[in-house]
Formats: sequence, structure tokens, C-alpha cells
Amino acid sequence: MSAQAKAEALAKQVMQAMAESKAAEARAVVLGEKMMKAVAQAKKEAKVAQKARTIVEYPSGRYECGQCGQSVLITTAADKLPECDNCGSNKVKGHEPKITRIEPPAPKKYKAGMYQCSGCETRAAVAVDTNNLPECDYCGNRLKPLSS
Repeated sequence: MSAQAKAEALAKQVMQAMAESKAAEARAVVLGEKMMKAVAQAKKEAKVAQKARTIVEYPSGRYECGQCGQSVLITTAADKLPECDNCGSNKVKGHEPKITRIEPPAPKKYKAGMYQCSGCETRAAVAVDTNNLPECDYCGNRLKPLSS
């Protein structure tokens, strides 16, 4: 094979590789957008679970209606006291409830999203909030937030 034929064959391969690279880049953009939508949905779902909340649990036992004095028996622990069968009041006196306060975890330093390698500048997706950005899969340098 002549040098000219080699050069032409290599030029075709370069063009093919560039076309594949552009297609892969376009696919990566689409996948990145899909990932960001999924991350937003996951954050929305987690937001409910991560709010500070208070859980009140009344132990089983005998209670007394605060209005008519009727006995009210609770056989299993409950998150609210039942109404009195006699007068319908929900002001029942008796055992102190167990109160549990659940605090949400501290927010992470880096939010899920797209980041860039500090060395080779390759873009990478981070799917979850984190305090430490991972290393680049290609060169091993740390990822950093995208430049504005």
C-alpha cells in the first residue's frame, strides 16, 4: 500500500472517529439532562423524608376522658389518642406520650450534578450529593465545579 493510500485510509478513520466522538458527545448531553431530571425528582422525594419532624407515640394503657371522666383503653401504642366513646371528646388524660424528634442530615458540600476534572477538564456526572468530589476516571485528578 502506498503512502498516499495509507494517508487517505487514516484520514477516513480520523473522520469516522470524529463523527463517533460527536455522536457520543451528543448522547452524553442527552444523558446528562436525563440524569439532572432524575436527580431533581430524587431530591423532591427526599425533601419530604429529610424534613425535621416530631413523632408522638402514646403508650397502650388506661386513659380518662378529660370532659366526662369515662375510661378509655388503648391496647396498642398509637400516634394519636382516640375520641371518648361516651361524649366524643378528644381531650383524654393519662400516660405521657413518647416524643421523638428526627433531625435531617446536614446538607452536603457538593450537590449532585455535572463537574469538571481539574486536570484534563473532562466533564463527569455526580449522581448524589457529597462532601468529597471523586477523582476523574481518566486521569485521576479531583473533579471541580464547572467554570462559569
